[in-house]
Amino acid sequence: MKKPRGGAPTAYEVRELRAADLGKGLVETLGNLSTTGGLTSAAARKVLRTMRRSPLYHVLVAVGSDGQVVGATTLLIEQKFIHGGGLVGHIEDVAVRKGHEGRGVGGSLVKAAVEMAEELACYKCILDCKDELVGFYEKLGFRRHDVGMRIDFKRGPR
Repeated sequence: MKKPRGGAPTAYEVRELRAADLGKGLVETLGNLSTTGGLTSAAARKVLRTMRRSPLYHVLVAVGSDGQVVGATTLLIEQKFIHGGGLVGHIEDVAVRKGHEGRGVGGSLVKAAVEMAEELACYKCILDCKDELVGFYEKLGFRRHDVGMRIDFKRGPR
């Protein structure tokens, strides 16, 4: 049982994504972070099947007592040539469903992803975030390091 700041306790379980979770608010939760591009349940199942072919993808979800997804994140494991062929965990797409913010869901997901990266023998775990979220991640043990950069590509229909 997690107790949110200034609210009633909210029960949720953090675990790996299951196919049955796809129709229980995952897309809506991710939509609170960024556009999902009209991702349908069938397309989401296809994405999950592709991810499951690789042991490098780990999608974690926070599931409420009603079975609905209230948070999600992805941990990607990268094999390196440096650090003796070590592994790096990349945390991506930390999302909390609208109406569940400030209840510890995001922090619980990030902590679970960090623990999983450590259990998988990663030598570090990294993430990119917006400036306004730096304090949130610092409270979870992260520190500023380097600068995140990106290039966006125009994509046509698939």
